[in-house]
Amino acid sequence: MTVVAGVDIGNATTEIVVLEGERLLGADRLPTRGRKGSAESLRGAAALVRRIERRLGTTVAEARIAPLRAVGTATLTIPATVPATGRLRVLAAGVATPGGTGTCVGEPFWLDKECPDQDGLETARVALVPAGLGYAAAAQRLCRLLAAGVRVGAVLAGSDEGVLIANRLGAPVPVIDQIDVAAAAACGRLAVEVRRPGQPMTLLTDPVALAAALRLGDAEAGDAATVSRALLDYGNGVVGLAAGAAPGPGPAAPGPAGPWVMAHGRRIGLRQACAELAGWPVGTVTALGTPDGETRLDDLFAVDLATAADSATARRGSVGRAALVSSLHRLTPGDDAAALLADLLGRPVSCVLTEPAAARLGACTTPGARPDAVVVDVGAGTIDVIAPDGEVVAAGAGELLTVAVAEILGVPRAAADWVKRGPCVRLDGNQRFEAEDGSRGFLDGPADPAAAGMLAAAGPAGWLPFDRGHSPAEWRAIRLRLKEAVFAANLARALRTLGRDLGQVLIVGGPAGDDELLGVLLRTLPDGVTAGRGNVGGTLAGPAAGHRHAAALGLALSEAPA
Repeated sequence: MTVVAGVDIGNATTEIVVLEGERLLGADRLPTRGRKGSAESLRGAAALVRRIERRLGTTVAEARIAPLRAVGTATLTIPATVPATGRLRVLAAGVATPGGTGTCVGEPFWLDKECPDQDGLETARVALVPAGLGYAAAAQRLCRLLAAGVRVGAVLAGSDEGVLIANRLGAPVPVIDQIDVAAAAACGRLAVEVRRPGQPMTLLTDPVALAAALRLGDAEAGDAATVSRALLDYGNGVVGLAAGAAPGPGPAAPGPAGPWVMAHGRRIGLRQACAELAGWPVGTVTALGTPDGETRLDDLFAVDLATAADSATARRGSVGRAALVSSLHRLTPGDDAAALLADLLGRPVSCVLTEPAAARLGACTTPGARPDAVVVDVGAGTIDVIAPDGEVVAAGAGELLTVAVAEILGVPRAAADWVKRGPCVRLDGNQRFEAEDGSRGFLDGPADPAAAGMLAAAGPAGWLPFDRGHSPAEWRAIRLRLKEAVFAANLARALRTLGRDLGQVLIVGGPAGDDELLGVLLRTLPDGVTAGRGNVGGTLAGPAAGHRHAAALGLALSEAPA
């Protein structure tokens, strides 16, 4: 019988299935080289065909592929909309290296220029340390002032030496560094607060107390409330009161420039679109505009990290404010991937089915699959929803989640691909751990001493440390919320676009192996719908391929053109 290979070139992984008649001889995969559809990706596919031939000891007579369409996933920075706060200025919030503890409300003075008289001071003063004044000289001058009875209630430093200054004062004076001291000097009064590690601020986040401390009138109470809301969850901060009278209402400032999308025939800012995308049918967005120009698209999906953090009740500032965008590019006319792959292999290659149609054909080899089953193929770039009489291809899937995790944690995408998959532990000392559910235990072997106190996930070579900024429970909440924002919301819009009743749902694709993801998707589906993972090739002779390789198997099973 003829040996046929189905080759599925994906955005992240290229998969292959080899069939002889209806016997599944084997399956394999490797990371896609370059951009999907590029010559480099096809060379990688050819190398995969040769590798599986060597492993199986057979020769592929012909190969079959699908039309190739790439999905781009990018991180875009959206300028934040700065709320009006009148004369109040947030000069610092959540600085990583504060020193001392306490609060202070007072007038600023330059430590290197002025020597305030201790007699007659009714309130404490805030010392401003320019970046050029070293920590030793600054600490020496501050100690002299304190010894002389000058009420130095807080210190603001332009350099990153706040801890070094605080350690030399001999008093719990709050010290905040890496601040714009010139902006602080321009304020008539400053409110400074530093709390112990893990404790939120109480003065700057209380609008009534803040307004009283800065002597604001009733007309400016709303500004204090706006500032206090912005500082929730931070452990330190500085708020300044600009000199002069409160400004009156002026003309509304134009909205910040930034990325935009074309939807419903008009341009919409990306930040606004992020809040509405989940309710739009697939294909509503037809273009993406960035500083690099406009790109025409077939679909776009995006996740606003700040919104995801709020819905997970994560601490302010713990996930960033970027928007992550996944865009489905249009097919390029004239591209003939089949001809190029045929030249590379030296044997016939045909383009017989679309990827969604092939995925449904392959997924329906799952034992127990019904003829009316709807297949959900979750890949790196798209979620394909395929019914017997229709299909929807929605941009945004596994790679979008990977980029979100990498952006939040500040880790490489390769590490984020492992971190995103499931529960983590916090390494406690050399061999102890704390799990996300609060349980504690011992590792099978000692961990790297440098990883003590870090969160760690199961990686390709043991525990993979990845973060110190979140607790295990907090990271779990953020991780699950991201999966809901990326997968559940996207699947829901795809199903609405498909517009049909569901009976049985088969979930296939690489991300389908994520046990958390399966639960997230199941919660999205209507009550009474039977859903589960596909077992690709389970009804054929030979080894089944599990939840992967659905499209590759469908291509191999398809009829070659006459």
